[in-house]
Amino acid sequence: MNSLPYARRGFHYNTYSCYLEDRFGERVQRVSLDGAFTCPNRDGTRGNGGCIYCNNLSFSPPYSAGKPGIPEQLEAGIRFLKERFGSQKFIAYFQSYSNTYAPLKKLEALYRQALDHPEIVGLAVSTRPDCLDNGVLEILKDINKDYDVNLEIGIESFSDTSLHWMNRCHDLACTLDALERAAIFGIDVSGHMILGLPTETRKQMLESAEKLNALPLKFLKLHHLQIIRDTPLAQHYAEKPFPLFTYEEYLAFVAEFIALLRPEFILQRVLSSSPDSCLIAPLWQHTTTAFVMDLQKYMRENKLYQGICREF
Repeated sequence: MNSLPYARRGFHYNTYSCYLEDRFGERVQRVSLDGAFTCPNRDGTRGNGGCIYCNNLSFSPPYSAGKPGIPEQLEAGIRFLKERFGSQKFIAYFQSYSNTYAPLKKLEALYRQALDHPEIVGLAVSTRPDCLDNGVLEILKDINKDYDVNLEIGIESFSDTSLHWMNRCHDLACTLDALERAAIFGIDVSGHMILGLPTETRKQMLESAEKLNALPLKFLKLHHLQIIRDTPLAQHYAEKPFPLFTYEEYLAFVAEFIALLRPEFILQRVLSSSPDSCLIAPLWQHTTTAFVMDLQKYMRENKLYQGICREF
């Protein structure tokens, strides 16, 4: 495990928290922000209804309720995170919907407004690959001169069949093009992947690890498929249920998946996390913290760690 610089405290994979501590010299937290964006598969530009699984309320923090302005969200979020974690440095995280889907002047104004806060040391921007033209990348490249910039791109799947099922309204070729261009602009990119789609076999999901290894990504977020209330997927699942990961199945699967990843990846997330009030299935009687602890234990007992399955 010597090749895993951010695998400390018993972890068998690189953790984002350790990366941030090394990068900034202390604990750093993200402040999730709602910039009142939408998506092209919601507003009719490419489609309607949004991604089949998406309900923004399932990951919106309480301090952004009512959608106050960015400064107000920052103040409330920083106050909340200081009380909970004792952090003194923060990353402005534009999370809700597609955060590069607006005129360039508006985007830069919102990003700069967040960066004006004295305790903000970085910018994270979550978006879709079809909302990432070179003008946006130029803005992020310029910000990257003075701040830590992390661009998050929803890959979700390497299967066009799955992307169509999810109502993503773009194909894999679009994703690969966006990642290649982001790399040219020198921006650190996170890739989002959803595991457990009913359109994919276990073999296909594991093969996606090797495909991720070939991409210009620094960070990775893994999500297990969840059925969230008030989404098209919830209706589909009610009418025609399909198997979802059990707790034990996902624990074993994600451990195997991580073992296939190249050791340079930094994992920002290893499972989905939605409030009980929004979640229909799968209903696991474990907290996110408990899962992470169980994953460490499972990997340790089975002698698995990030990258081990690429060494033979």
